[in-house]
This record gives sequence, structure tokens and C-alpha cells, in this order.
Amino acid sequence: MATKRKATRKATVKKNGQLPVELAKEFEASLGAGFEEVTTKDLQMPFVRIVQAMSPQIKKNDAAFIAGCSQGDIFNTVTSQFWDSDDGIVVMPIYFQMKLLEFVPRTEGGGFVGELAPNSKEVLEAVRDKTTGMELLSNGNELVRTAQHYVKIVHEDGNLESAVIDMKKTQLKKSRQWNSLMGMQKHKGQTLPAFANTYRLKSVEDGNDKGSWYTWAISLESQIASLEHFREAKDFHKSVSSGELQIAPPPAETAIEGTSEDIPF
Repeated sequence: MATKRKATRKATVKKNGQLPVELAKEFEASLGAGFEEVTTKDLQMPFVRIVQAMSPQIKKNDAAFIAGCSQGDIFNTVTSQFWDSDDGIVVMPIYFQMKLLEFVPRTEGGGFVGELAPNSKEVLEAVRDKTTGMELLSNGNELVRTAQHYVKIVHEDGNLESAVIDMKKTQLKKSRQWNSLMGMQKHKGQTLPAFANTYRLKSVEDGNDKGSWYTWAISLESQIASLEHFREAKDFHKSVSSGELQIAPPPAETAIEGTSEDIPF
């Protein structure tokens, strides 16, 4: 019996990173089981962000603390995986949206309120406060113009992961530069799909007379690796552009990242 139990254990162990044949067949026969009623509203889309001086990810007593990361590193808000600022992260850009988001100012407790329509009365009547640099709505809340880049993270093992990189305040300039760089990629004189290439995003220190912070440094990496990657990216693009995919509000602990208190104008 002892010998039999030992043999059974061996049969369930991965060999060279591969599942045993029998187990792999069972997995394939039950793909998606358990997720029949899960919709996009039941999922949290990861945000990819840069760790700043005031980020909770470097505060040991904060629930969002990530051991080992430091200012300038890049992190995933769902998995807590982080990448060194010098190495950066490789992504496939999928879709771009400009969001107009309303936040309660940090001095009033902070917090995400909701999304505003581009031509709404609230947005058209917003004014910039000369002292704080914040764009304020008539109710006193802050209007934050946010560029959201839907991407696929390209992991070292070749797997892809859906995520959002949101850029606001001083980061909006980086968003425009990235969009311009993507638009320069041509095939026979025509603009390639955004997800035809991968890009490496690192972080570098920037600042002005009001302080310093870390910002994105974006460069073209390479053409995508495979047709499989292209098809997965194309499916993700379709779900976002059609409105099928609805992401939850920004994570609470970093919802107001990029306000004038964190990143000067």
C-alpha cells in the first residue's frame, strides 16, 4: 500500500512544468466550470501604477503594503506583483479612453464619486483653482481628466494579463506621447492596430519647483510574438470597444493618486 500511495503522488506532480496527461484531460473537459454566472461586474480589473512617495504600497502598516517594492517601482493593484523601475513592464496596448472622473478632495476625506459625461454642465462649468491647481466642480469636488490605456501585460512566461494603465495630471503628457508613438507604426503606409506591437514602460524621476515624482518612460519594444497573442488582444479590444467590458472604479487606496498633493502641476 505504501508503494501504491507513493506512485499516486508522483502521478499528480507536474513534470517539466507540464500537467500529467490524465489531469490535463480532466481540466480540458471542465474549462470554465465554476464561473458560469460570473460577469465582468464581478471582477476587478488590475490597474498598473507607479509607486510614489505617498503610496500605501511602501507603508508597512497599510493593508496595501507590498514587501520589497520602493518608490518608482511599477505594481499591479490586484496581484501585488511589482516590477523594478529600471527594468519596467512590457505591455500590448489594446484600447484608449479619456475619462472624466469626479473625486472628493483629500482635504474632505477623499474618494471616488463617479464618471461625468464630456459635455455635461458640471464639466463645462469646472474651473481651475490657481492655488492648488485642481480643476473644481461647482459642488467643490475635483474633476480629474484621466487617460485610460487598456493593455495586456506580457509576462516573461509568455502569458497575457488584462489591465488598465491610468494616467492623469502631469502623466497626461506621457499618454499623448504614447498615443503618438503608436500612431507612427505603419504597414504599407497605413497605421497598424495598437496591439501589433509591444511597449516597455519604465519609470523615471521628474519634478518642478513644487516637488518631485516618478513618471512613465515609454519605448517601442517589439512586434507581438504570435498570432495567438494577436487574437487574444483582438478579443479584448472588441469587449472594451463594444462596451461589453465595464470596469469597477479605481481601487480605493489609490483612487486619488495623482492629485496636487502627490504630483505637483
